[in-house]
Amino acid sequence: MKNRNSAVLIILSLFMLLLTPLGSAIPANAADAVDNSYLQEMMRFIKDRYYFEVNEEQITQGALKGMFQGLDDYSDFFTREEAQAMLESVEGNYEGIGVALSKVDNYIVITRVFPSSPAESAGLLSGDRIVTVDKKDVMGYSVEQVSTLIRGQKDSLVNLGIVRSGIKNVMEFKVKREDIKLNPVRYENRGGIGYIAIDSFNSNTAEFLEAALEAAEKDGISRLVLDLRDNTGGEVTQALAVARHFVPAGPITTIKFKAAGMKDKVYTSELPSPPYKLVVLVNGMTASASEIVAGAIQDSQAGVLLGNKTYGKARVQAVVPLLSPEAYQKYARLYPDSSLDSNEMLIRHGIQATDREIMGWAKITTGIYTTPSGKYIDGQGLLPNIKVSDPTPINGLEISNLMPLEKGGKPGLDSSSLEVYNAEKILFASGYDLDKPDMTLDIKTFNAIKKFQQEQRLYPSGILDFTTQEAMNRKRQELINRYDQQYAQAVEYLQGR
Repeated sequence: MKNRNSAVLIILSLFMLLLTPLGSAIPANAADAVDNSYLQEMMRFIKDRYYFEVNEEQITQGALKGMFQGLDDYSDFFTREEAQAMLESVEGNYEGIGVALSKVDNYIVITRVFPSSPAESAGLLSGDRIVTVDKKDVMGYSVEQVSTLIRGQKDSLVNLGIVRSGIKNVMEFKVKREDIKLNPVRYENRGGIGYIAIDSFNSNTAEFLEAALEAAEKDGISRLVLDLRDNTGGEVTQALAVARHFVPAGPITTIKFKAAGMKDKVYTSELPSPPYKLVVLVNGMTASASEIVAGAIQDSQAGVLLGNKTYGKARVQAVVPLLSPEAYQKYARLYPDSSLDSNEMLIRHGIQATDREIMGWAKITTGIYTTPSGKYIDGQGLLPNIKVSDPTPINGLEISNLMPLEKGGKPGLDSSSLEVYNAEKILFASGYDLDKPDMTLDIKTFNAIKKFQQEQRLYPSGILDFTTQEAMNRKRQELINRYDQQYAQAVEYLQGR
C-alpha cells in the first residue's frame, strides 16, 4: 500500500478535530493494566481449535474490527488494503487516468473524460467502450473491477482496448497514470437560476465549488439552488469552506470533544452578507457534513431548506493509522508517552512509521457537532422549511440520471455513443416507443428521434444534429421541472423573491 501517513497528517492537521488519538497517550506499562494473559490464552485457543490455517495478524485484525464496529454505526477498523480504497474515497484523489465509468448492458463505458487528464491527452472520448485492460478481457466486469485494473502507480502505463462508434476494429490506447482529482460539483445555468449539485465533500470540493461560483458570477446569477440530496458527507474542512460561501458572519457549527487536550471549537464565517437568494435541496440521505452546511444556512436564514427531513448524523470521526503490536511494543520501550496512533508518534517524536509497522486504520467517533443555534440533530435530522416529497422514477428512470447532451457529434442510424445514450433516456422518459437505453441508435431510436423532430418542427432526419440536441436539452429541463417537484418548487420559490 502506498505510504499515506504524511498525506493524511496534512488532512488531519487541517481538520484539527482529527488530531485526536485513540484515547490519551498510552505509557509503556499501560499494557500491564490489561489482563494480557487472557488475550494470549484466547489466541492459543483459536490456533489450537480452529481447523484451518490462521495467523496472529488475522486474529488481531478480526478483534480490532469487532472492537470498533461495536462502538457505533460509524466506527470501524480497516486493514491496510481496505484503508487505501477508503482514503481514496474520502480524499477524492487517486492515481489513474481520469475517467468516469458506467456499465451499459455488458460494457464498461467512459461517461466522462476529465479535462487536462491523461485520458484526454491520450485521445479517449466519452462513449468509448472498454473491452480490455492490459490485454485482459473485461466484458461482463463490474465498474469497480475495471476501475481497480485501470488504477495503479503514478507514471506507469495501462493499455486499454477500446470499441468506438464508427470504427470496426478495437483501438489500442497506452495511457500514463497520473494523480487525479475527483470533481464532486456540477453547475448549470437553468434559465437564469443557478443550479449547483455537490455529490460529496472530498478534498477537492471547495476548489471546484469556487470554479462553479465563478461561472455563476459570469452568468449574472443571483438566485441559486444548492442540491445536497444524497450527499452523505465527507471532510468537515470542506463543508466549512462551502458554508463560508453562503453563511453570513457568525457561527457555522460547534464541534465538541471528549479527549483530554482537545477543546471544543466554534467554526465561523466572515461573509458580510448572503450573496444569493438560496434554496437548499435535502432528503433522507443528506447527512453528516452536508447537514453542517444545511443547518448553518437554515439557522442563519441565509436560505431555506426544501425537500424531506435529513438523515441526522451529528457525530465526527477521526481516521488514524494504528501501529502493529510489534511496532507499538518497540516504541513503547523507547518513549514512555508512546501512542497507538502513528500520527501522534510523528507529532511527538518525529517517528514516521513504515507501512509494515501499520496494522491498519481506525475510524472512530471522537466528537459531535451542533448547529449555530445549538441543535444536536443526531438521530433527529433537520426539518426542511418547505416539505416536498422526493421525486419518483419516470418510466423506471431516475430524473437525476437525465444528463444534458453536450454536442460531441452528430450520431446517425447504427451509430453508438454517449450522446445517443443520453438522448435515449430523455426520449424514454418522455414516453417515446423505443427499447431500454443502450447507446446504440437502432431503428426504433431512429424513428423516435424523427417523431421528436416532427413534434419540435425540426427536419425529421433521425440524426442527432446539434439543433436536435438543443431541443432534447430543453425537453430534459421540462421533464425535470415536471417530475422533480422539489426542484420545481425551489424555482417557484426563487422566482417569487
